[in-house]
Amino acid sequence: LRVRMPAPTTVTELLDRLRKSGLVPADRLDGFLAGLHTRDGSTTAAMLDRLVNAGLITRFHADKLAVGKYKGFHLGSYLILDQLGSGGMGQVYLAEHAHMHRLVALKVFPVHAADDAVARERFFREARAAGTLDHPNLVRVFDLCQEGRILYLVMEYVEGLSLQSLVTQAGPLDVPAACHYARQVAVGLQHAHELGF
Repeated sequence: LRVRMPAPTTVTELLDRLRKSGLVPADRLDGFLAGLHTRDGSTTAAMLDRLVNAGLITRFHADKLAVGKYKGFHLGSYLILDQLGSGGMGQVYLAEHAHMHRLVALKVFPVHAADDAVARERFFREARAAGTLDHPNLVRVFDLCQEGRILYLVMEYVEGLSLQSLVTQAGPLDVPAACHYARQVAVGLQHAHELGF
């Protein structure tokens, strides 16, 4: 049985959930709240906007808190900042290491598939294979971790748009640009092929 908290209806409820989330150290949150001129009449949406604008939480956090979620923002030593994408082998999140403050991408294996031996082995195989690759045109895999039933890869975070997003936003690429990107893909694939993949 999984019970979900309802969306907070007051700023007090919202702040209570924010404190429970562990997203903002108590002293920082208290300092932020003390610096506000007034909280009277403020809506939960306005408070979330203030928290985002102050850099205390991300828009991803605000969206989750707004619907009542306050758990699941931490995974091992990482603070999840945003969801980057999802696919058949899991979801990918932007995260920051708690002590090193380094941005990484976390690829999280679906929990519902944790008991599927074939899917689990495929995830391990992908992790081992990717961990051996070291090339500028391939995302590096730093670690394979497990927290309870959750398996995840810690990968290099590469800022920017995916090729699909670029084409969606800007339309078809001109020939020189398409050749430039295709060459980079081919060079990365050649490196993987040379290592037996």
